[in-house]
Amino acid sequence: MKGGMDVVKLGPLRVGLDVVVVSRVKQMYEKRPRQFVQRLFSKDEATYCLAAARPCRRYQRFAGRIAAKEAVMKVLGKGWPHVPWTDIEIDRDGSGQPIAKLRGRALELMERHKLAHIQVSITHDGEIAVAVAVGIPKT
Repeated sequence: MKGGMDVVKLGPLRVGLDVVVVSRVKQMYEKRPRQFVQRLFSKDEATYCLAAARPCRRYQRFAGRIAAKEAVMKVLGKGWPHVPWTDIEIDRDGSGQPIAKLRGRALELMERHKLAHIQVSITHDGEIAVAVAVGIPKT
């Protein structure tokens, strides 16, 4: 290329988006709290969500993580039951930004799609939690 710049050809980006209603998450949690947490979240995720001072904030955190996991599943091209909820963990980096940590079937699918990693973003506004995930191809 002119000027000595190299062009790295990447595969296509893979994008997933999901929306979750917070009141629905609250209902599921209140019906069977232990089963809800064990089926959907890692121990660290549950600790983070339950540590919120206000109950409404706890449900927003749970809803945001569910939305993020669903968005990641869309990037991977397979959802539950093909990918267990706990194969995707939504953690936070040092600055508090959400990061997706994959294991098991989710990690296998990420490798099959030749993705280096999956970036996630979560937002909530009142009764709605939204997340987007972008699969970044390996170079």
